[in-house]
Amino acid sequence: MDKIAQRLKAYIDTHPFDLGDSDCKTVLDQLYQAYAESHESDPTEISDGFKALEEFLCNLPLDDNNTVFNLCCRLCSAYERKAFIDGLQYGARLMKDLI
Repeated sequence: MDKIAQRLKAYIDTHPFDLGDSDCKTVLDQLYQAYAESHESDPTEISDGFKALEEFLCNLPLDDNNTVFNLCCRLCSAYERKAFIDGLQYGARLMKDLI
């Protein structure tokens, strides 16, 4: 198993990661960006939640409506990103523990 790890490290050292034009600073950031961009539509549960939010927000003045909606979206995005990265890190830790 050590030989495989050594060969993988040697490969990574000789083939640096190319971020291209991305604003991502890490491989995890790049993976999350690809994951987030691959979603074509939201699951029904999320779509229904946004419909319920929209019904509530339509009673607010436009500026307040926009403020609450944008805050909700930022919180959802931040939580989704954290959950994605945590999931990858837990998976990596699991693989390490199993070896």
